[in-house]
Amino acid sequence: RWVNMGIKFANNASALLDGAITNSATSITLDDVSEFPALTVAGNYAFLTLANSAATKIEVIKVTAINTSTKVLTAVRGQDNTSAQAFDNGDICELRLTAGAIDAKLAESADHDGVPMAIALG
Repeated sequence: RWVNMGIKFANNASALLDGAITNSATSITLDDVSEFPALTVAGNYAFLTLANSAATKIEVIKVTAINTSTKVLTAVRGQDNTSAQAFDNGDICELRLTAGAIDAKLAESADHDGVPMAIALG
């Protein structure tokens, strides 16, 4: 039986860091989490991108929990061939389509007994 778990997406989800983070921080506080997908089922996750305003520093993170009360993300850092980096208060956190997210969704579809899935780009 297929269960609604795995990677989650949301259109145009964006927020700002509410406090600086080190390259080893796994709890990340944002100014708002309302646009990000709900990760309410165990095993739900989303890939988010951290970036400074000039986009000279970019890191993909895997978010495994979002506390909507405290606006804190629980994250695995340095995903999708990026390195964990320090970011400043006010830097950007967005849900962007990444190669890792597409690969994860394709792997999930293969694990669900042939449940069809299509991704249209462009």
